[in-house]
Amino acid sequence: MKRQDPDTRRATIADAVGRTIAHGAGGFPGMREIAAEAGVTTGALQHHFRTKDEMLLFALEHHGRRWADRLHARADRPGPPAPPRRVLEAVVEELLPLDDERTAEAAVAIAFTLRAATRPALAEHYRRQRAFLHELVAAQFARAAVTSPAAAADLLLHALDGMRTDCLVLGPGSVSVEALLDRLLPPAAAEQ
Repeated sequence: MKRQDPDTRRATIADAVGRTIAHGAGGFPGMREIAAEAGVTTGALQHHFRTKDEMLLFALEHHGRRWADRLHARADRPGPPAPPRRVLEAVVEELLPLDDERTAEAAVAIAFTLRAATRPALAEHYRRQRAFLHELVAAQFARAAVTSPAAAADLLLHALDGMRTDCLVLGPGSVSVEALLDRLLPPAAAEQ
């Protein structure tokens, strides 16, 4: 096996965590399953991550960077800033499990959320991540002249949680980003 630098190896493991959770039978996979998917030994896993929580947190952050990179790629176009509706569509679409990569990301996010419910250190990270996303979404609702941007952001993020689950269980055709945004944005913003 070709020798990888530690950052590349950790990223390989994070990708394997996502695939293993996404294709697993529920719950957090065992170290052997993750190691096999990553093509490393369990000793290599333990060298890079002392605990499953540490590995899951790294995977969440790794996948979060990919989400941010995709979002920036969609937004970094010449000309004026994208209208709020387009930004909100991009945020939601990039967080939904609409392809293999986003399915693995969504699976990691859900697994992380379940573990954070009983682990205060993970819960704190969840709160920071949620606050960042809330601020991003609320800013777009403010740009769209929504009466209560914070409340609209709350509704969108709660709906997104349900939409993510529906996509995973029922398939991508079970959700409509357009219908959700039509309900949350004023008519003038919906036409943008």
